Amino acid sequence: MNAYRPLAWTGAVALLLAGFVGTARGMVTKHNNNNLDPKQVSALLVDAKTMAVQAKDDAVMMQSYSQMAVPWGDHAAAIGQIREHVMAMNRQAIELKAAEGSAEPWQKNVIVRIEPYLAEMAKDNEAVIDEMNEHPSMFGTPAWNAYLQMNADSATYLAGIIANLVNNGAMRQKMQDYDQPEDVC
Repeated sequence: MNAYRPLAWTGAVALLLAGFVGTARGMVTKHNNNNLDPKQVSALLVDAKTMAVQAKDDAVMMQSYSQMAVPWGDHAAAIGQIREHVMAMNRQAIELKAAEGSAEPWQKNVIVRIEPYLAEMAKDNEAVIDEMNEHPSMFGTPAWNAYLQMNADSATYLAGIIANLVNNGAMRQKMQDYDQPEDVC
């Protein structure tokens, strides 16, 4: 029975991934134009910050698997959800890049600065999932645990940077709005 577990796991992940890829194509064009107003761009930035925190939580959760006495194959549903989060983060980076043309100067600055971090977090978490699929026998080994810990640490760091950049940009905008004459605000 255990000999079939990696095969079953691979099949489950393939089915989940196929469903997510089909859904992703329809969603990428949601904000794929330059006709967004600054409030919509700000909403995209807040969503990006939320996704970064989710990616950090996912990385920490993957790291915690190594400390549990539950077999790797039993985490298939959770890993499928993490893969969905990774794909959503990739879509968010594309949407932010597309919104850059209609963004306020402070928003453009934040987009330019956070987009590489979003892409890096998505790439790192996806690499961990791919490694888990390719080498399930490594699960629970000291080298694997160290790899997961490094990914969790990196995701925590990157999520903090993204949150700070989005928060600082929004605060700058509030200060600019406050500095405007009353009839302009």
